[in-house]
Amino acid sequence: MTLFSVNASHPDLTKPTAQVVSVQLVIATTLGLSAVLAFSVLRRKWSKLYAARLTRRKGLPAIPASLFGWLPMIFRISEEDVLEHAGLDVFVFLGFFKMAIKTLLVCCFFAFTIISPVRYHFTGNIDQGRDEEGLKKKEDPVSYQPYLWMYVIFTYVFTFLTMFFLMRQTKHVVRVRQAYLGQQNSITDRTIRISGIPPELRDEESLLRHIESLHIGKVQSVTICREWGPLNRLIKQRNQIIRILEAYWAEYLGSTPKSLSLPYTDSLWLSNTETDPAGDFNPRFFDDASDTGEDDSDDASPLEASTDLISSRGSNTSRPRLRRGWFGPTVDAINHYTNQLAVLDAEIRRARERHYPATPTAFATMDSVATAQMMAQAVLDPNLHRLITRLAPAPHDIIWDSVCLSRRERLWKLYYITLMIGILSLALLFPVSSLATLLNVKTISKFWPGLGAWLQRHKWAEDFVTGLLPTYIFAFLNFAIPFLYVFLSSKQGYVSHGEEELSAVSKNFFYIFVNLFLVFTISGTASNYWGFISDTSKLAYQLAESLQGLSLFYVDLIILQGVGMFPFKLLLLGSVIQLPFFKARSKTPRDYRKLYRPPVFNFGLHLPQPMLIFVITTIYSVMSTKILACGLVYFVIGYYVYKYQLLYACVHRPHSTGKVWPIVFRRVVTGLLIFQLTMVGTLALSRGYILASCLAPLPLITMSFMWGFQKNYLPLSIFIALRAIANPNEGFQDVEGAPGVAPKSAQTLDERREVNQNYDYPFLVSPLDGPWIAIENENVVVMVNGDDIVRKPVKFYEWE
Repeated sequence: MTLFSVNASHPDLTKPTAQVVSVQLVIATTLGLSAVLAFSVLRRKWSKLYAARLTRRKGLPAIPASLFGWLPMIFRISEEDVLEHAGLDVFVFLGFFKMAIKTLLVCCFFAFTIISPVRYHFTGNIDQGRDEEGLKKKEDPVSYQPYLWMYVIFTYVFTFLTMFFLMRQTKHVVRVRQAYLGQQNSITDRTIRISGIPPELRDEESLLRHIESLHIGKVQSVTICREWGPLNRLIKQRNQIIRILEAYWAEYLGSTPKSLSLPYTDSLWLSNTETDPAGDFNPRFFDDASDTGEDDSDDASPLEASTDLISSRGSNTSRPRLRRGWFGPTVDAINHYTNQLAVLDAEIRRARERHYPATPTAFATMDSVATAQMMAQAVLDPNLHRLITRLAPAPHDIIWDSVCLSRRERLWKLYYITLMIGILSLALLFPVSSLATLLNVKTISKFWPGLGAWLQRHKWAEDFVTGLLPTYIFAFLNFAIPFLYVFLSSKQGYVSHGEEELSAVSKNFFYIFVNLFLVFTISGTASNYWGFISDTSKLAYQLAESLQGLSLFYVDLIILQGVGMFPFKLLLLGSVIQLPFFKARSKTPRDYRKLYRPPVFNFGLHLPQPMLIFVITTIYSVMSTKILACGLVYFVIGYYVYKYQLLYACVHRPHSTGKVWPIVFRRVVTGLLIFQLTMVGTLALSRGYILASCLAPLPLITMSFMWGFQKNYLPLSIFIALRAIANPNEGFQDVEGAPGVAPKSAQTLDERREVNQNYDYPFLVSPLDGPWIAIENENVVVMVNGDDIVRKPVKFYEWE
C-alpha cells in the first residue's frame, strides 16, 4: 500500500522531470542575466528612458555611471527614500515583497533543516509528490505516522509564521500611513465626496447650508457634479483641432528635429532645454516644483527672441495648404483651422454659461482635515442611500468623463461591464482546462493519437511539449489577459483612477487565482473534471492530489517568472518597441514632451501575479522545499526590480493612499485557508484521518485572524485617526516601538502634486489656449489668434 491512494482509473501522468526543470533553470538564468546585462549597458545610453524620473524629479539619489553601479545603489535606498520620492502607495507595494521575503526565508530554514531531511528519511524523496524517481515509500502506512505528524506541526507553524509577519507588516503600514497622511493638509485631505444627494439639495448653496446645519464643521466650498457631457464633447473636438493646428505650425516653422540625436540648444521648439552626451531630450519638468503660477523660468531666452526666430524661419517657408472637400479650393491650412478654433471657442464659451442637470454627486471641501475625516465616517441621513460620504480622490486623479455621467449611465456601465467580465471569466475556463491536457502524453493521445505516438517515440519532444510548453503558454495567459481586465475596468465608470486600479487588482487576482490556478490545477489530474465540479465533497482530496502531481510544474513556472521574466521588466520593452514609432510621429512640441515620459505603473497589472505566487508558495510550503526556495528567489528579484522601476523609471499615477494593503491581506488569508485545506486532503489521502482532524481548528483561527483585521485595522487602512492629525509625529513608531519611517521633507509627494489644485470641473475654468509652438523650461509658447505669441507657465505631471 503506497502512501497516496491514487484512483487506478486515473492516468499515470508524466510531469516535468528534474531534467526538464534543470533545462528551464538554465534557460531562465540565461534570459535573466542577459536582460540584466542589456539593461546595465542600455541605461547609460538611454538614460532618459530608463531613468526618466531623474529628469522630472528633484532630489532622487544619483545612480553611478559604472556598468553595475545601479545594483548597490538600489540596495541602499531606504524606506524613507521610497516615501519621499515614490509615495505611500509604492511604500505599501514594496512592503508586501519585504514581508514575503521574511516569511519565506524563515519557512525555508525549517524546510531545509527539518522537513526535507525527515521526509527523505521516511520516503526517499526530498519533496512530496511524484517525480522522476517514482514513489520511494514503504508499504505499511502505519510506519509513516511520525512523518505525518510533522505535517500537522508545520502546518500550524507556517500558518502562525505567516500570520505573524502579515500582522507585523500591517501594523507597520498602518502606523506609517497614519503619520504620513496625518501631517498632510492638502485640499484632497480636506475634501469628501457625497453621493445620493436628493433633488432638493442639488445646488451648491443648499447643500452647503445643509452640511453646516449638522454642526460637524465649516464648509469651504462645494462643487455639484453635473451632466457636462455636451461641454465635454466640445472640448474633445477642440483638442483634435489643436493637435492638427500644431502639426501645421510645425510644418510651417520647419524646426522639427529629424532625429533625437541632434542637439536642441538652437531649436525654437525646445529652446533652453538640456541635452546629455547622447542627445536625449531632457526638458526640465518636475512634478514637485513649487508651481505658484509665476514665471520662474530662465530669462536667458526672452520671448522676443522666439518671436524674431518665428518670423525669420517663417519667411523662408511657404505656409501649408489643404483642399476643402473633394473638389473644393485650396486654402491656407493654418488660417482654416484657426478660424475653426475661433468658432468652436465661441461655442464653448456659450456652453459654459448653460445650465446642466445636476447629478447626485458632489465634492465638499471642509475647513480642516479632521472635519473631513469625521464627515467621511458619519451617517448624515436616516434614509437609505442618501447623502453617503466617502473620502474624495485627488483632483488630478478624478476621471471627469465618469463624473459627467448621469446615475442611469453609470449604473448601465457598471452592470453591463460586470456581465461582460462574468461571461469572459466563464469562457476562459475552457482554454485553461484544455491547456492541462498538454501535461501528459496519454491525454494528448486521446485527442490527437498521431501526435501522441510521435511524442512517445521522441523523448526530447515529449519533454518539451509536456514540460516546457504548458509553462510558457501559462505564462503568456498570465501576462496577456490582465490587460483585458484593466481595459474593462477603465470602462466601468469609476470616478477616480485609484478606484479603477483597485478594482483591476481584484479582478485580475480573481482571474489568475480561479482560472489559472484552481481550474488548471484540478483539471491537470482529474480523470473526470466536470464530475468533480458537481461533487464538491472531493475538494480536499482532489486539490491535494492535483497539487502533488503538479509540484514540478509550479517549480518550472516560478523559475521562469522570477529568474527569467522579472529582469526583462527593467528593459521596458513596451516603451522601447513603441519609441521608434513615436519618434517618427512626433512633430509638435507636445509630442516631444510626451516622448520620454515615464510609463505609468499600474498595480492592477503588477500586483496580482506576486500575490498568486505567494499563495502557491504558501500552499506548497510543507510539501515542496523546491517551490519554497524558488518563491523566495522570486520575491528577492522582484523586490529590487520593482524598487528600481518605481523610483527611477516609472510613475504611479493613481492616488489610493495605501488602500491596496487590505486587498493583499485578504488574498494572503485566502491562501492560508487553501493551504490548510490542501494539507487536510494530503493527510486524508494517506489515511491519516485523525491527523487531518487535528487541523480542524486552523481555519477557525485563520478566520478569527481575518475578523480581527476587519474590525481593528481596516478603518485605520482607510481613514486617518484624529490623534494622528493632531500630532502626526506620534505615529512614527515601528512595531517594537522604535522610531520608524518618516518622509524627509516637510511636504509629502501628494502635497507637492496638489499645489494650487481644486475640484472645479476643469473644462469650465481652463483657459482656451492656442496651439503650442515651443517649450521653454517649465513654460510653453502659445500662438494666439494666429498672430501673437504668449509664454505661459504650465504645471506638468510626471505621467504627462
